[in-house]
Amino acid sequence: ALREGKTLLVVGHENNLRSLLMRLEDIAPEDIINLSLPRAVPLAYRLDENLKPLPREDGKLDEATGFLKGTWLGGDQAVSEILDRDHKQVYDTAITTNLEIGQDREKWNNWMEFIMGKPSAKQKRIGGDKQNGFAGGATIPGVNHRTFTLQQERKQESQ
Repeated sequence: ALREGKTLLVVGHENNLRSLLMRLEDIAPEDIINLSLPRAVPLAYRLDENLKPLPREDGKLDEATGFLKGTWLGGDQAVSEILDRDHKQVYDTAITTNLEIGQDREKWNNWMEFIMGKPSAKQKRIGGDKQNGFAGGATIPGVNHRTFTLQQERKQESQ
């Protein structure tokens, strides 16, 4: 389709897109891990006859990441701001207290029950007792515990 001059839209998860960009832009594997991509911001490329990126009109790499020849449709400045905001949310190292353990454990369990609902008897059997976190098992940041518990139930049922 690209060789016929058609436009192609590629949508994917950050890691999949990194893999594609690594090949498209010839970025070294040890460097690609440092490429942060914003969510839901299109990146447009103009390609030559060999399907390699043409330089941007300004002749520079994008200012938002410093890696890419593509053009962010939201503009480099907007993407820089999004990446800065995302980095602060995801990689906030200022957190010094783990609410899942110690004297704040009960507050954590109450919060998780408020957010996710009380665990069923079956979930409690799978996870153990409430000593170690929500639904009895240790909670893992970034894991959807309800989905994880359902996966565990299915695994046990199939054994």
